[in-house]
Amino acid sequence: MERYTKKRLLGHGGFAEVFLAVDNYTGKECAMKIINTSLMRHGEYENEINLFQDVSHLSHPNIVKYETSFFSSSTKQCVIIMEYCKGSPSNHSRPRPHPIHQPTQA
Repeated sequence: MERYTKKRLLGHGGFAEVFLAVDNYTGKECAMKIINTSLMRHGEYENEINLFQDVSHLSHPNIVKYETSFFSSSTKQCVIIMEYCKGSPSNHSRPRPHPIHQPTQA
């Protein structure tokens, strides 16, 4: 991972964390998704990589561009490098739904 330098955490989920990172060769910002494969069933991280590779040839404003991926056998982590999309995370920009209150019966 010496090619990339992690800057700050952007988000996390059940089996992965996503960091803002910088490509040390180009100086370009990117998103680095680090998947802890020890928390996944065998083959799940390959499915994640295959998904990104399958859409890597597509060019659309709503699809994050896949750059590359690699596996670190020493840390048991799969790393996916993606385009960094500046701005607020999507779950922060949408209003949260309000709970629906059912009328109480007397």
